[in-house]
Amino acid sequence: MIDIIKIIVLHIFALKQSIEQASIEQRKSLVKAIFSFYEKLPLFYFYIEKNYKITINKSQLFDDIDHELLIHYQQKIQRSNAVIDEYADDYETLDEIEVICLDAFAMMVAKQSKSQALVALFSAVVEVLDYYQNFSDQPEYWNAILEKEILFQEQIIHDISSHIIFDSAIYMSQYQNIEFKCLDEI
Repeated sequence: MIDIIKIIVLHIFALKQSIEQASIEQRKSLVKAIFSFYEKLPLFYFYIEKNYKITINKSQLFDDIDHELLIHYQQKIQRSNAVIDEYADDYETLDEIEVICLDAFAMMVAKQSKSQALVALFSAVVEVLDYYQNFSDQPEYWNAILEKEILFQEQIIHDISSHIIFDSAIYMSQYQNIEFKCLDEI
């Protein structure tokens, strides 16, 4: 099994350096590509609708990303976050995957002129896989998936320097045979 803590610091540094060099079009294509990973997570769409009151239409979202028409998503997220009262009697603590899904969606609809959101999206993929590795009854399986993800992201880092625009199906293909069960089922 890989020691993710040792690898992650160097990997994130290389990822950040690469994404900072990426064009806006490359960043947008990567956001659309990585969406396929997050939508495979159990209850992803449900969490977005429940917490942000946003019903995702994937083709509309991708069109909005392409044309940088993301302000209405950002405003809904800000309004939703503004009404959260952690001290209220009815406050519900969110589980880790729900938080990751919400943060990921917020980063997807962030302005891609800065690299932080996209770096965080890639980092959260590693975080999700590490979480499944740590809390599933198949840690070796998830460790192998995690190792493949690190290699996949390293290939993306390499491809960014080639100035390619990424196919939105790269993550869909990478994870087509991977099933993410609800954490309650693990």
